[in-house]
Parts: sequence; C-alpha cells; structure tokens
Amino acid sequence: MIGIISYVLLYALMHVFLMVRWFRWRVVGLERLPPRRVGGMVIVMNHVHWVDIPVVGTLLPLSYRLSWLAKSELFRNPFAAWWFRQMNVIPINRGRGDAAALDAAVQALCDGAVLLIFPEGHRSRNGVLLPGRGGAVRLAMRAGVPIVPVAIVGSEHGLRGTLSRKPVLMQIGEPYMVAPLPGDSIPPEQMEALTTDMMCRIAAMLPAERRGPYGTGCRNVSSLATERAATQPAASSATTRHQT
Repeated sequence: MIGIISYVLLYALMHVFLMVRWFRWRVVGLERLPPRRVGGMVIVMNHVHWVDIPVVGTLLPLSYRLSWLAKSELFRNPFAAWWFRQMNVIPINRGRGDAAALDAAVQALCDGAVLLIFPEGHRSRNGVLLPGRGGAVRLAMRAGVPIVPVAIVGSEHGLRGTLSRKPVLMQIGEPYMVAPLPGDSIPPEQMEALTTDMMCRIAAMLPAERRGPYGTGCRNVSSLATERAATQPAASSATTRHQT
C-alpha cells in the first residue's frame, strides 16, 4: 500500500510540472500500448541517463505502473532495499545467471506487471545505441507477453537539462509477440536474430546517428527473426491485441 500511494503522489507531482510546462517531456504513440486488460508486457527502451526512468514512468498512463530490474548492489542498504521493493524493483545479480530473479520477473509478468528493461545492459554515455542483450526476449517468451519497443531522445542532458526545459521525446513502437519455444533452449543463431530484431525496432525510432550497430541491415535480420518465430506455435490472440 505504501508503494502504491508513493507512486501515485510522485506521478501527480510530475504531472504538475508537465501541466505548467516546466518539464518539456512529450510522448508519441500511446495508442499503440497493449490494453491494460491483456495483462503483462515487457517495455524495452534505450538507456542514456537515470532520468529515463522518471520520464517513462510519468509519460505512461498511471495504470501502466512500472516494474523493473535493478542491480542487487542497490539493495545493500536496508532502507534502500525496502524502498525499491515498494517501487516494484526486482534485484538481479548482473554478470552471472540469476535464476531466482528471472523466475520472479516471469511471475510478475504473468501476474500482469509492466516490466521496463534496458536491453543494452547499461547506459550509453554518448546516446548512441549499444549492442543489445536477449534477456527481455527470453522473459517475454517464457511469460507469453508482448514486447513494446520504446525510444527516448533528449534525456542525455539529465536533470539539469530537464530543469532548464530542454525537450525530451519518448516514442512508443508497435508491440509484437515472440512465439514460445518448447523447453527453455533457444538456438544461439535464433536468439541473436530475435535480439537484433528487438534492437532494430528501437533503433528505427532514433535519429540515424544514434542507431549504432543497428543503423544498417535491420530489415533482413527482422525478416529472419519473423520467419523463425512464425514456425513456432502461435501465441494466444488475447495477448497479441494492441489496439485501444
């Protein structure tokens, strides 16, 4: 209950700054979000600055309250650990497999969570998209939920940029499903294709100079991932709907 109340109060405060036009944050594509009634979803977004988190949390509708994964080091302080858990943060040990954290994330998605993941793994210091990792794809496949690609531009100026009224634009792309595979094993070449396809969907919403390794060749990779996914059992039609 404390977490819900705190989230709502923070959400309201941020929207006051938006209403008086102090924060020049803008979102495009809200109509593409899967209806909240379909359940959980994985939001994948490029990561430039810690400001990304309040931006996406504020610009999404309140019913899309975020959960996310964070490095376990942030939970060493007891008060911080309590606060993060109130805010739906799932601790994960980076750099090695953490089955318990991944199982918790899958369960949260099955329970209807909106899970924010930065597939680059860490912030890009210059705003250029970094090579992605496939954890978000694996979670979406295991939970049977859609992936929603999102791109953000302008947050590289950080809190100082926000306070000096520099614009930030968040774009929401078309949600898509990755069909589940029998068992937990995914062939490496298919995992690479699916990960690249996910990153290409993010890159397509970024300026050309910020697409990094996904500036060229994305169409072919996207087709390959789609063809391979199409050979797998189809996901439930209830979770593939994204119209409002």
